[in-house]
Amino acid sequence: MNTYYPIYVNLRGQLCVVVGGGKIAEGKVEGLLTAGAKVKVISPDLTSYLRTLSKENAIEHIERTYQTGDLTGAFMVICATDQVEINHKVWQEASANRQLVNVVDDTPRCNFIAPAILRKGDLTLAISTAGKAPALAVRLKERLQEQLGTEYERFLELSGQLREPLARHVPDFETRKALWYELVDSDALNLLAQGDEPAALETISQIVGFRFEPA
Repeated sequence: MNTYYPIYVNLRGQLCVVVGGGKIAEGKVEGLLTAGAKVKVISPDLTSYLRTLSKENAIEHIERTYQTGDLTGAFMVICATDQVEINHKVWQEASANRQLVNVVDDTPRCNFIAPAILRKGDLTLAISTAGKAPALAVRLKERLQEQLGTEYERFLELSGQLREPLARHVPDFETRKALWYELVDSDALNLLAQGDEPAALETISQIVGFRFEPA
């Protein structure tokens, strides 16, 4: 049984190669661009969406099938083709290069797996089933999508603005840590969910011991 070590990877400015130009590749490209990666797609054909991205220079397109050497310089490789021979060759080259590689729907030829991802502003939840039942991960993501409202996004925005003044007013780490837990466990999230931000800010101010006025 594989036990995966979950991490969040900073892909900003990193070259990521996607082999394949179909609908599955489209979804992978979209996620990579969201993370700020430089994306190169190798495929003789592209979906209309990927072709639009290529015309807009949002991605680099190599209009042919994969060839050995195409992965040079890549930080991450995703292979999304229905051609077993190509998939195996991509895996072999990426493994030899010690690159992060995922051959879609072929867990033995992956040294990382892509979870179902839920984003609410700066809140990112990744759900994985260790490659055994990706559909279950997607369904769990959909359930959480319904449960987590925009109040979580706003709470994180406020928290980002609170960190520096709270550190100034409360220099002791353990005390500050306790206050953060008190904030999370308070009514602030519920008040934001109800649309009553002034009351939420008042609650936050009472907990931290100073008037918090976000920009």
